[in-house]
Amino acid sequence: MPRPSRPPIPHLAPVLADEPWHKRMSNYFFGSKESRRADADREEKNKQRIQELADRGGSTQAEKKVDKFGRELDVAAIVDPSINKQYVQSTTWDGLERIGSEQWVRERADQGEQYVGFLPWKRVQLDAAQWQMLLHHVTVEALTLQKAGRDVEQVCWPRIGSAANWEATRNARLQASVDGGVTVHFGTPEDERTILASIPTTLPEDATQDQETLVNEVTNAVEGNLAEGEDGGNGKLPPAWMDMSLHEPALKMALLKRTLQLTSHRLPDHALSTSTTLADLWSHFAIPATPKKLAHTRPLQKLATNPSTPNVTVHSRRQTPIDREKNVGRWKVIEEELVQRGLPVTGTRFRGAKVEVVKRGREVRIS
Repeated sequence: MPRPSRPPIPHLAPVLADEPWHKRMSNYFFGSKESRRADADREEKNKQRIQELADRGGSTQAEKKVDKFGRELDVAAIVDPSINKQYVQSTTWDGLERIGSEQWVRERADQGEQYVGFLPWKRVQLDAAQWQMLLHHVTVEALTLQKAGRDVEQVCWPRIGSAANWEATRNARLQASVDGGVTVHFGTPEDERTILASIPTTLPEDATQDQETLVNEVTNAVEGNLAEGEDGGNGKLPPAWMDMSLHEPALKMALLKRTLQLTSHRLPDHALSTSTTLADLWSHFAIPATPKKLAHTRPLQKLATNPSTPNVTVHSRRQTPIDREKNVGRWKVIEEELVQRGLPVTGTRFRGAKVEVVKRGREVRIS
């Protein structure tokens, strides 16, 4: 059976450059037509501005302009010696501001402004049951603001005075509905008024978050028990009120920001996008972070502290001969003797530390 013939390979013509070599060199050294045309346009516009300056009588006042974003800009006026006869060109830089010097940086930095961070100084460590208590506290505050017709973002604002909202939120009950909504039931009407009164309606310009106040709020919010009849869960499974839907982006971001502000715990983007209920957020917060080293994992930590295995030691890094000598107390003596003999202690920083090994058959020479 004859083999099928291959289709003919088309002839590939060489791809030529868009411009000849001599033209590219000419544009490189002397500029292209487009660049020369742009220079001519700039020169023409400069002449027009100088003519406008002459028509105004040589005014040197800054010109007010508004850009496309609505911002007012002060444009410095053009000073031309042929028009502004009183203009004297400076021959020294005396009196001019020097930008970039150490003194300039120090003066710019010392403006009396103090940066106040959004997050607490230290990350708060909570277990699963404490995360349920904290999310209950934050959710009650946010839903109270939403019920009053206020912006839920105000839940992140500094509190007025020494407010103890955790006492009011702990006595509140969250009742989830079938459609994913949730209703807040307060123990007394005074609890709802206390929460609304503690959160300002307008944010002052000098309002700052007190770090000690944030830590105190977290400490008190995760202690105690919820109201009677409220499903507090057992710390292993989410309670019924955590079926609350997070389909409203504003409410979801307010809960995340307030939780981040109180505990300094961040969630990755994929965890935020896939969390559709409050129970999903709780599962991400409650899961402990993956240890960076194997020695920090829970099984190895239990093994290191287990009294039934006293001969087992867990190290966070590889143990070297120097570590073994340090454990028995011989390393200081060895180090002193090596230094006295001019031998390398560690590494190859000393002269003659590197040796050359030449192997010729069965003979080994060290030089």
